[in-house]
Amino acid sequence: MRALIHRIGRLARDQRGTAAIEFGVVAPVFFAMLLGIIDVGRYMWTLNTIQYAIDDGVRYGVVQQKSDSEVTDWVKKSMAGLKTSTINVDVDSSDPTLLSVSADTTYTFLFPISAFMETTTIDLSTQMPK
Repeated sequence: MRALIHRIGRLARDQRGTAAIEFGVVAPVFFAMLLGIIDVGRYMWTLNTIQYAIDDGVRYGVVQQKSDSEVTDWVKKSMAGLKTSTINVDVDSSDPTLLSVSADTTYTFLFPISAFMETTTIDLSTQMPK
């Protein structure tokens, strides 16, 4: 009986393997946060790319005095690296003093941030006086 108590006491003081157990507890949280940061970064890059493209398109339309279809084509060409078939671009030149360009799409996260954020809608617009 005394030998059993001695072995249990020695086992309780043994520190071998604690780093592996700590890593096993902390690693999933760390990698989930890392992938979440990467995914949010991709989302922000997409927002900035679309906003740049519509800003460039409205400038192109006003300065070069282009038609709505030419501005739409220019905006889609300016969206480097994005799947433009899923992005709706709308050019409105009905107001003789203003040119408006808007774009909208549905963004799907690679790694759902939470159960509530698997997809989100991106809806951006810009306008410039003619």
